[in-house]
Amino acid sequence: MMKNPEKKYDKETKKEIDDEYNLAKGYWKKGNRIEALMLTEKTISDQGKNESSCYVHHELQGDIFYQLAEETEITNDIKRVYLFASLDAFSMFTLPCHDALKSFRGCVLSLIQLGDQLGIKKFYRKAASKAYQALSVTNSSEKYTALNKEFDGWYGYAEEKKKEKNSNAVVTVSETSTMANQMVLKKKNPFQQLKFFWVNLDDKTKRDFLVVDFRKLIEYIQNEYGKEVKRYFRKCVISLISLHWRYWKCHICSQVNYCFTDCKMHILDKHVHKYEPEFSDRPKYVDEILADMICCGDWKPVDIAQAANLINDRIKSQKEFVYVNGWCSDWPVAGDEKRETILKQFSEVLKASCPRENCTLSCTLWDWLIDYTEEHLDLPGVSGSYLDKCSFFKNPQCICFLDLKHLKHILKKFSQLTTDVRESLVSKVVNQLWENSLVKERLDLEGHTNSNLLLDKRLLCEEELELDQNETVEHYESTGIYEDVMPKGDKIVSWILDCPKIDKEFMSQMAKVAKGLHNREIWLAVLRIVQGLVRKKESYYDKRRKMLSYEKMLCEVETICDREDTRKNVNQRSTYEFALRTECEKLVGKQDDNRKYFWTVVKDVFVKLCPPVFGVLEDMECISKLSATVSNDEVKKSMLRLRKSLKEMFLLIDSKILRNECTYKKLIDVFPKLSVVEYRLVVLPLVKKFLQDKLKKMMETNSNSVAAGDSVNMQG
Repeated sequence: MMKNPEKKYDKETKKEIDDEYNLAKGYWKKGNRIEALMLTEKTISDQGKNESSCYVHHELQGDIFYQLAEETEITNDIKRVYLFASLDAFSMFTLPCHDALKSFRGCVLSLIQLGDQLGIKKFYRKAASKAYQALSVTNSSEKYTALNKEFDGWYGYAEEKKKEKNSNAVVTVSETSTMANQMVLKKKNPFQQLKFFWVNLDDKTKRDFLVVDFRKLIEYIQNEYGKEVKRYFRKCVISLISLHWRYWKCHICSQVNYCFTDCKMHILDKHVHKYEPEFSDRPKYVDEILADMICCGDWKPVDIAQAANLINDRIKSQKEFVYVNGWCSDWPVAGDEKRETILKQFSEVLKASCPRENCTLSCTLWDWLIDYTEEHLDLPGVSGSYLDKCSFFKNPQCICFLDLKHLKHILKKFSQLTTDVRESLVSKVVNQLWENSLVKERLDLEGHTNSNLLLDKRLLCEEELELDQNETVEHYESTGIYEDVMPKGDKIVSWILDCPKIDKEFMSQMAKVAKGLHNREIWLAVLRIVQGLVRKKESYYDKRRKMLSYEKMLCEVETICDREDTRKNVNQRSTYEFALRTECEKLVGKQDDNRKYFWTVVKDVFVKLCPPVFGVLEDMECISKLSATVSNDEVKKSMLRLRKSLKEMFLLIDSKILRNECTYKKLIDVFPKLSVVEYRLVVLPLVKKFLQDKLKKMMETNSNSVAAGDSVNMQG
């Protein structure tokens, strides 16, 4: 959440921010959303530490992304990406004040839309929370009566949706509609005619057909589609000079790279805010040995009664259980379909958290799982000391001994901690766009004259066309490139007819590619989401540091209480409350965080606050005001509750941090995929259209010649 934007900063900076905001808003009103997004992003990036003063720019981005979402198809996944970007933008400024009402409104609308789109209840819960916060502001003034009514309606809607059953729908990613997957093969009667004509051509004619006269192509495009299309086409064949059909273009500073990795490094170095926590602050994830154990097991439910008998038999015979990579084949499998189903689901969740390159299973969560298993495992007649001695709980298979109720509990716990919709949604959408931006066919030049385009010779060979990994333009002699090829079959006819419709949508796509604006809106939306991940990461680590400080002082409080219990002279013992108050008084005058957190813990213990909120106390005045006596039993219970609550919170924060970092690593890889500009994507369809007409004219000329010859023969 953004700090108060009214924080003081110099007038010159404020004027600059306001001027750029007004300019960006002007672009938006004129329909130029790309320029508006680029300007706001640049302003936010340039301000750095003054980012909080740019809240109007964040709100403008939220408006633009929300508008893009509204204009996208109802069930389209790109719509959902825009909604996540809009949500992040509006979430930057949600303080309980009048200036933030627009941001609150944007947050609520985006969250409700995401809830409706994805069928996930947590979005409705968050929407209800944001609406409730906004109502605390709008209720305070008659000026906001209409807006108050809106927030009240959204709050009611979100609350109702929270209660509905079957709201946790599975997120599916639909096929992304792009120009590349709209190609329709025209297998009509003309295809058969062209196929028959092509098959009967001689080899030389077929080879020559793959040599495209560039001047005739340009003339054809102007005659068929006009000067504007010709101008865009010429921009797309600028590769005749640069010798690259494909490049990667940054959508903020227009940096051009000719390498996927260079593009990624540029974006990370220049446009993604970085935050690196101290090494000691990082939560630990399970090691590779345990991860391998988790991933290699069968995860079948164990028959408890038979297992208990087997253990007792082994104890008598002094025969040990042999584990291979954490699993023993001696345990009897239970014929329990319900337990088996839950275990299968749980194992899938666990395995998804254990890949070596992006492990998200924290040690704190795994330790909790083993502690929970040890606490709730019931093996009648088997001593716990024997299980400890044989390292029973060091192997993942111990979880397979749990009953159905406890298996459901751990599955629910893990499922909540390992779900991130953005990762799968953004990755699948971007990967689909990336696949559609790649081409199989090569397109090269004749010599250094640039008078002819040379098509992929594999078209004549009828080889399977694999993706062209070499994006550079090569030069060949127009005769030499095909002379060793023996033309086969009729696939060339299928290839030239497999062409998208050259309509307004294609022209719009072509103009974007020519200007380097391809995928820019979605690129900026993903950047917004990634920046949000970085801010989340920073806030998670900040909270974790506070939790560590709080835990340290809770240990101090427990030590003080234990010290009172262990005093040899019973008469010298004091109540826990008195001992803690005395220690608080000793800390007066010290200027460190330990003092503040110690006071906070003591206050929480006395007032029985649970869970803790980690707000540090600057003085002990509120402790002094607590005049009611707190018994030792109450202090013990309060400390126990705080300890238990803190443990649960560490499970959550560690998992969130690891999941956030995993999502971040995956999403930064999508930028080069969105930054690619592939000229052949729009050049080849026009080349195909040109060749279609050329082949048809050749066929018509041949038919006329045959008809004329037949006429002469008849007259003879």
